[in-house]
Amino acid sequence: MTTIKILLADDHQIIRNGIKLMLKKNVEFEIVSEASSGEEVISYLERNSNRVDVILMDINMPGMGGIKATEIITQNYKNIKILALTMHSEETFITSMMKAGALGYILKEANTNELITAINTVASGKKYYSNEVSVAMINALMSKDNFQGTGLSEREIEVLKYIAAGDTNKEAGEKLFISPRTVETHRRNILSKLDVKNTAEMIKYAYLHHLIE
Repeated sequence: MTTIKILLADDHQIIRNGIKLMLKKNVEFEIVSEASSGEEVISYLERNSNRVDVILMDINMPGMGGIKATEIITQNYKNIKILALTMHSEETFITSMMKAGALGYILKEANTNELITAINTVASGKKYYSNEVSVAMINALMSKDNFQGTGLSEREIEVLKYIAAGDTNKEAGEKLFISPRTVETHRRNILSKLDVKNTAEMIKYAYLHHLIE
C-alpha cells in the first residue's frame, strides 16, 4: 500500500491535533510535519519536498497566508497537491485558492469520511470541493447574472459587498488581499457606474437591485 504523506498547515495547534486524531486510524496516511504559517511550510519544503504528497492548507495564518503559500508551492513543487482546509466558505476565498493552484477546498466542519475522501482525491491529481463549497460557487455564478447589466466587474461586486457590510477600505483590502488605495479606486468606479453620489446611495441601489443580499 502506498502511503500518502501529509503536511498540516494551520496556525491553531488544537485544529492540527483534531486533524491528526481524525486521520490516525487510517494507515494509508502519514503526517510528516506541521506548520503554523506559510513561511514554515516553504522552509520545510526547501529541505524535504520529496517527503510531502499533500498539504492541508489553512488560509488565514500569521505572516504568509495560505493563498500566497499555495502560489509558491504549486509553481516550485509540481508533485505536491494542495487541499484547502478552512472555515471560509465565501466565493472570493474559494476562487483565490483555486487560482493559486489548490486542487481541493473543504471546510473545517467536514467529517472524517469527507476529509479522507478529499485527501485521496487530490492526492490522485483530481479536484475535490465539499458540498458547501460547490453551493457557494453556484450561488456566486447565479448572482453574476444580477449585476452584468450594471457594468460592474466581479471584483467591484466583492468590494461593494464588504462596503455594504460596514468594512473600511483597509478592512476590505485585507479580506480581498488588495491595498486600501485599490479599494478606494474600486469604490469611486462603482459610484460612477451606478450613477450615485455617495456610499449610502450606492448601498441602497445595490440592495434594491439585488446586487447584494
